[in-house]
Amino acid sequence: MPHSETKDADIPIISISHPTLEVAQQVLSAASTHGFLFICNDGSILPTSSINKMFDLSARVFSQPTIQKATHAIHTPEAGGLNCGWVRMSGESLDPSHPGDPKEAFNIAPPTSSSPLQPLPSPLSSSATEICDFLGSCHDLCTRILTLLGAALRIPEEEGGESWFADRHDESKGPSGTIFRMLYYPATTAQRGEGEQRIRAGAHSDYGSITLLFRLPGQPGLEILKPDGTWAPVPVNPPSPTSNSSSDDDAKEMGSPPILVNIGDLLCFWTNGMLKSTVHRVTFSGGEERYSMAYFCHPLDGARLEAVPGAVIQAYGDKGREEVGRQRERLGLGGGAGSEVLTAKEHLDRRLKVTYGLKD
Repeated sequence: MPHSETKDADIPIISISHPTLEVAQQVLSAASTHGFLFICNDGSILPTSSINKMFDLSARVFSQPTIQKATHAIHTPEAGGLNCGWVRMSGESLDPSHPGDPKEAFNIAPPTSSSPLQPLPSPLSSSATEICDFLGSCHDLCTRILTLLGAALRIPEEEGGESWFADRHDESKGPSGTIFRMLYYPATTAQRGEGEQRIRAGAHSDYGSITLLFRLPGQPGLEILKPDGTWAPVPVNPPSPTSNSSSDDDAKEMGSPPILVNIGDLLCFWTNGMLKSTVHRVTFSGGEERYSMAYFCHPLDGARLEAVPGAVIQAYGDKGREEVGRQRERLGLGGGAGSEVLTAKEHLDRRLKVTYGLKD
């Protein structure tokens, strides 16, 4: 197994408050080089108070007795169907070679124009309005990032322009696989430094387009796989970027913790491997409990995973063939770029089947 480094991963921190073409190029560079980036949070879309409210709800729901959480078990009608609801301890394997990740999760799908929020247990049920507002804010931020990527990739206007990605994530047009996930890693009896590192969430890439990850300050564990095969920790408390501006908006933005963003499989497919869906994991041997939350942004179910139009991807050519090949191998598909084109839902169904051992 590749070893872990003590040096933190070099992940850039980018402000998108003023979305210029230069900013778009910075986002594209981070997405194609690292597959991860930090977005400065000015609080206008995701106030710290809203994030803290979701963490509080998460702690309360996971503290409920198992028998109560089990009434909304994942994939059941009582929880809202496929990929919705509570995941029991060791109930999924993100890396099939390490079965049974020692964590719990609760998956919440966003409501649609034709379908309300899924059934939720207490205490989530009493905070449905706040949850919906938070999910909407997460989607707005993802739309901003996707629009910047569309601009940087110079997609022709007649093909959709900078809105090419955003249009394929327009929640008003139909269902998608988007999921908000609360995660809980319970305390263990092991002490930090004892024995080998404990894998709490197996090595995997994310299934959707982009992911927003929220972590409590000072909690380690997230690692990314570098091109040389070693694991590097993601900074726990990344430094605020410097700024030459003294405006009140910039000062406010740099005073809030940045939001970690990572690229998912679908952006890798759409760009022929130019954007990196970087493999990552959670591993720590300390005895403390750990909470995190992730917003997995997915496109519309019927969106086809074919190459983005335009000169940038055409010029990139087949340089990402190896990257796309790894993605297709995980799906049990043969060939590289140019082979069978999946829809977003077909891709997600394949990934979920492996993760949960689902039958056809």
